[in-house]
Amino acid sequence: MGCFCNNNRQINADVNLKNDQIIKANLKFKKNLFPNQRTKDDIIVETKIPETELDQEKLIRLNKLDMEENDYIPRNHYDQRAFELINQIRQNPPDYSKTIIDNICNIISETHKVKNKETGIEEEKSNFVFKRKVKVNLYKGEESFLDSANILKNTAPMNKLKFNKDIVIPLPDNHFDIVNSDFIKGKVNEIRNHYNINIYFKEYIKNPEIAVLMMIVDDVENMSGKKRDCILNPNLKYIGIGSKFIGENFIAHFSFSK
Repeated sequence: MGCFCNNNRQINADVNLKNDQIIKANLKFKKNLFPNQRTKDDIIVETKIPETELDQEKLIRLNKLDMEENDYIPRNHYDQRAFELINQIRQNPPDYSKTIIDNICNIISETHKVKNKETGIEEEKSNFVFKRKVKVNLYKGEESFLDSANILKNTAPMNKLKFNKDIVIPLPDNHFDIVNSDFIKGKVNEIRNHYNINIYFKEYIKNPEIAVLMMIVDDVENMSGKKRDCILNPNLKYIGIGSKFIGENFIAHFSFSK
């Protein structure tokens, strides 16, 4: 994966989708906004579960996963490719820093009109956009790419994650539940009755190479770097990935466990 031109932070909280109107931009409810815009709900969530709170049945399951090699591989192309890329990055973080640098040439600046909330007058506003196969809004642009590349250059290799189908978070069947904060929370809590999930988040970018790149760069206004911290967390052992299209809209759930 490269450019075609020349040139353990943790939060003890549950998912908080604060702005459904912004999220709907990703679902093409607002055609004047980018379908791949990164939004405030696109966050990771980690809940520490002290070992004393796990019942004996859960501990047996966790120990069994540690003792057995999990050879399950996701069959969905997106899930499998994202899984492979994340593990490639974990095994050799400095090497992926080159991919980040190569993709800086795909950052452009675009101008669009935004209505001033106080005056009601339309004003021109510039923003950074990553444009390659899909279009993704950025916050700082090149600065974030350079910062993340530098972080990976100084990150030691770590073990690959094992795919655990038991922590894959079920996906919604309708557009409403994509933006319904209670849906993913409810599904995660159901899984936690039997298995441990420490971190989970959503993604809306349908191209797995670009989705993983955006997770690593993590150029968002709020909670930037959280997804990168997750992927590069050597204490995490297991990953679950599920993705699907609902009409023309794409949704993916990522979950991680120690």
